[in-house]
Amino acid sequence: MARTGARRNPPMGAPVTSRPTRSMGNTTPPGNRAQGVLIDMDTNLGRGIAAELSQDYKEAVKLLTRAIEEEQGEAIKVALARRFRGLAYKHLGRRNEALNDFLEVIRIQPKLDLGYYDAGVIYNLTNRYQEAVDAMTRAIDLRHDDSGLARRRSERGNAYLHLGQFKRAQDDFVAAVRLGARDPDVLNNAAWFRATCPDPAFRNGKEAVDLASRACQLDKWKDADQIDTLAAAHAEAGNFAEAERYQLKALSLLSADEALRSKFQARLKQYRAKQPVRQGIGEG
Repeated sequence: MARTGARRNPPMGAPVTSRPTRSMGNTTPPGNRAQGVLIDMDTNLGRGIAAELSQDYKEAVKLLTRAIEEEQGEAIKVALARRFRGLAYKHLGRRNEALNDFLEVIRIQPKLDLGYYDAGVIYNLTNRYQEAVDAMTRAIDLRHDDSGLARRRSERGNAYLHLGQFKRAQDDFVAAVRLGARDPDVLNNAAWFRATCPDPAFRNGKEAVDLASRACQLDKWKDADQIDTLAAAHAEAGNFAEAERYQLKALSLLSADEALRSKFQARLKQYRAKQPVRQGIGEG
């Protein structure tokens, strides 16, 4: 299935240069660069960022909430805290709170692309596809180089697919694969489009199998979403035995209470009935 919101977070735009430190990178273009920010890793801000990066999301929310209160006089630090708290909220499934934080990042740093990217991910996750297109377009326009563009084009392609704007979706997925040929999420999303687009003019089972196989290989066959996409690709190519085999493998990677199990099981029934999958317009 298509994946919205890559598991690997892009770095924050403000440089971090203190001791002890953790570098967050600098992805803002020349001319829009924020003043360098000193982050002491012994503060709530530093510890909160480290907790989010280590996937301790509840601890990250607690620490970064304190940091937001403590750093009110330093806008860039507040933006950092908001962004990483938003990412923690997203992983905890608290999407409205995540979106509020990302919109606050946009308010504080309107020339930073990452606030728009993060907000666009939430819009996709909550089926607000036109808003996702608008946010991702702004995130794309604010980039002055190709770094990070693959995911932005992939996310916007997902939104266009759900809006039924298939030519625009195709343009974004083609560009995303060119820019991010080794990003498994980018490959997975392009494969899902080629396998399940409702318009047959945009489907290509052979290409979908190739893209999905590459995604699975890059993540060492450990990602259920990608294997589910590979099953859909084989179904589109008419290889229903392979589709069933990979769908069973995808199901084996899900926990017993995983919310996706019902969708995966429904697709397995389709493949056994020799029916391919079609992405519904407007459906998540």
